[in-house]
Amino acid sequence: MADAERVALFRHRFDGLFPGFYEPRGRDEQKYDAQILRALKGFGEIRSKYTIASNAFDQAFRTGSTRFRTFFPDYQLNMPVYLVHSLGEMDGGTRRLNGRTAMVFGADVIARIHDEATIGPFLDHELFHGYHANYFLDCDALWCSLWTEGLATYVASRLNQAASDKQLLLNEPVPLRAAVEPRIAEAMCLLRGKFGSTSREDQAAFFAGQPTDGPFPPRFGYFLGYQLTAKIGATMTLEQMAKLPPAKVKPLLEKAIAEYGPCPKPAAG
Repeated sequence: MADAERVALFRHRFDGLFPGFYEPRGRDEQKYDAQILRALKGFGEIRSKYTIASNAFDQAFRTGSTRFRTFFPDYQLNMPVYLVHSLGEMDGGTRRLNGRTAMVFGADVIARIHDEATIGPFLDHELFHGYHANYFLDCDALWCSLWTEGLATYVASRLNQAASDKQLLLNEPVPLRAAVEPRIAEAMCLLRGKFGSTSREDQAAFFAGQPTDGPFPPRFGYFLGYQLTAKIGATMTLEQMAKLPPAKVKPLLEKAIAEYGPCPKPAAG
């Protein structure tokens, strides 16, 4: 098939299988089609690992869900779950598609970055998002993502006491602790300035996996959120934190950020 015809057929067939996911969703149409074409042409290289990850997922998800309920007994799965080729978009997460929320796992990214050591904490992280969505509603500012992603990472660390940064996905795409911790006051200062932003670009600068023009590596917002939720978690249970509404979360985050002190003064010269 010609490339354009192949991409068009993919979009037609796969949108029928999972309406709303295989669309640009605010991205540039031509760039999205190019992303599909790269995934189609590159599939042969990942087929073996992809197949293993896909075949193992159902049992891993069932086992993870059963274990998760031992920590959060009132957990109920109240959204559909899809295992897909995500075209490199994600290993897992929730997406609002055509007016409904779905939990989506990308077998392609799981095959690339996960192994037996990381799959358990990863599933804890994503299952917590599903649980947390019942209580933390209608919040679109950057600090809302800071809380949801930071808390999911913190929960995974608490449910897996010896988990490494690699298992908590704090080494993707580079070791975030090494890159951010020595400059934590500067990073928190940057966060203060963007705290209430609802801009897609600002969200991407903190949480997307693609390179940005900022001074910190991609996904550094996960590390900041993890540090802040750990501070807050020193005086609260996981269940209490999970059920906090946005109005109570915001001042807690602001107080935790303030503990890192004022913004560093620019270097002279």
